[in-house]
Amino acid sequence: MVNKNNTPETLIQGAGAFIFDLDGTLYDTHGFARRLVLTRPLEGFLMLAERRIRKELAGGDYLSVGAYYGEFFSRMAHLTGKPAETLQSWYFDRYIPLMCGVLKKYYRPRPGAAELFKQLTQRVVPFAVYSDYPRTAERLSCLGLDPASGAKLYGPEHFGAQKPAARPFLLIAQDLGLKPDRILVIGDRDDTDGAGAAAAGMAYIGVKNHKKQSPSLNWETLIALFREQLHLPVTGPEQE
Repeated sequence: MVNKNNTPETLIQGAGAFIFDLDGTLYDTHGFARRLVLTRPLEGFLMLAERRIRKELAGGDYLSVGAYYGEFFSRMAHLTGKPAETLQSWYFDRYIPLMCGVLKKYYRPRPGAAELFKQLTQRVVPFAVYSDYPRTAERLSCLGLDPASGAKLYGPEHFGAQKPAARPFLLIAQDLGLKPDRILVIGDRDDTDGAGAAAAGMAYIGVKNHKKQSPSLNWETLIALFREQLHLPVTGPEQE
């Protein structure tokens, strides 16, 4: 069992592998939803519907990708009055590419993230990025992080489930080759990243975002702890 009294320092030092959330953790999502809508205002209703359905399905585990997306687009069709097939095409052919475009134009990874991934890879420390949105590799690339950095990449298209369902975290642990209690999850949402980690028996550190201030860590503090506990050198342009 995970000792909830552990400090961030001991959690990092004792972990054998790491799972990073993407949105809100590896970059600050402030203004992201507004920029999406402003880019395609006529599709704002669909974007709001997508966010509502995503909240409704939080923690849902449909055991297969087909069942998950079947439920997702069925609910969205009921809400919008549009055919599920039309919504599925919109989601994958327009909405996700739009997210990538907004990422590429307006957002950058948090300071030190790319260097941390590089150092973890060089030290052969297993780590993963797990997002509730699909095409994690493509969105990492648009953000400016190398999807071939050594991280294992996951999204709902791998599991047919949504955070904080425990099964995806447990399957990631299997892929990383460690028991869940040796894995540390880094995320910005206690209700999804934190709850999923707890359900799977993993440790968790919350990172502050533009909405959540306490008791989470500042990203800069987290990076400093990684460098200290894992003895990572400060190199490259991100050391400033």
